[in-house]
Amino acid sequence: MGAVAVMVAGGLVALLVVVGGGNGSASPPPKPDPVALTAYTTALRPPTSEGGRIVQQEMKPSLSEFGSGTVDGPSFAARARGWQLALTRVRDDIDKITVPASIPSAGPLFHDAMTAYVHAAQLFEQAGTAPAAQRQSAIDAAVAAARAADQAFDRAALVVQRALRAAGLPPDSALPNPTPSASPG
Repeated sequence: MGAVAVMVAGGLVALLVVVGGGNGSASPPPKPDPVALTAYTTALRPPTSEGGRIVQQEMKPSLSEFGSGTVDGPSFAARARGWQLALTRVRDDIDKITVPASIPSAGPLFHDAMTAYVHAAQLFEQAGTAPAAQRQSAIDAAVAAARAADQAFDRAALVVQRALRAAGLPPDSALPNPTPSASPG
């Protein structure tokens, strides 16, 4: 009985996606509005800059210090807990920004990217508390998660950069400008 319900529910979801995403309209998003896009990118700058600062100026140097032994496991784990809190605040701040109607996928993509960074910080915390024999594999998993978060962030940025170009605006220098071959998500 449960499998049948899941199959029926899955079929309904697939049907909604095919007929227009469940919103009753299969029309494309509106044309990019330069004013809305500029307001969006301006609002994104503070939280994305803070997220970048955490990754570049805290996570990366701390990982190097942990790897070299200049920072012990408990200290590294404590730092990682702080990154989780800070990155969660960044994600929440981004979630509060009104996404232009022309790029509805940007909000969920940025949310997913920041959630991925929080997850990477959780894995770094686990690496800090891992037994010495398991520490390197734990660090490798956390680094892989951080790289996946970087890629997710690039996908979100690509949506914004493409919309800016479509609106006749220059790329936003505060966001990555990934190559168009990257998946827009």
